[in-house]
Amino acid sequence: MTGITWFLVGFLGFLAIYSAKIKIEKDVVSLVNSQSNKIDKKLQATKFQQISHRWLLGHSSGVHVPLNTLFADLNSLGALSICAAEGNCETNGRRTSLIAGHFDPATGILNKGFCSNHGRGGTLQEANQWCLQHLRSRSFVIEQQFREVGINPNSHLEGFINAIDLWNQSPYFGAKFPQLYASELRGRKKGTDAILSARVNSFKINGSYEQTTLAHPPICPYSIDAKSCVRHDQSRRMNAISGVMEHLGLK
Repeated sequence: MTGITWFLVGFLGFLAIYSAKIKIEKDVVSLVNSQSNKIDKKLQATKFQQISHRWLLGHSSGVHVPLNTLFADLNSLGALSICAAEGNCETNGRRTSLIAGHFDPATGILNKGFCSNHGRGGTLQEANQWCLQHLRSRSFVIEQQFREVGINPNSHLEGFINAIDLWNQSPYFGAKFPQLYASELRGRKKGTDAILSARVNSFKINGSYEQTTLAHPPICPYSIDAKSCVRHDQSRRMNAISGVMEHLGLK
């Protein structure tokens, strides 16, 4: 064989080896991508399961929570929030003994259910169902009140839930909240500062807190004045709602 022939044989051999190497590399890349896709699908399934679980609690994993889901069931965001504000639940959703029945410290009536059913009696199950229907119905009214004063309740979800809670605590004082909350927002207050200020100011009667039922013991310590008493109670309720939202990953 001549030198040229040997050169051609060597060159063709090199091409064969190089082609085989490229094929092996492609096969390896394909295998890696295939395994990666399988892992991604597993992760996606896990994420979907988490989102599905969060929807069972009445809210999505994003910033938008459909208002008509707030009182869909006992594990909905609204129900858990009111339950915590009433002291019938902890912020993680665990029920306290009070939910089965307790005497209201301000009125002395026997309350049951997650919303403290204002002395309507019945079993715990009946009380809870009444609470769901009662608050579900009222939430539609409060939604309209928010929109009438220029507040989008979807964009102010925490304020909206606080409005429902305050109305549940006292329809008379709760009716004042939407307008006062709008005023606080226009005055550049935000978040819990605006919410607490509106909650506290809702309890004014003729410019004073002295006539407010909640401004007297045993709701608050005997040593504090009427306004401080109202602020103490309203701050506690607001913080309970905030705690529920934090626990559910909404803050």
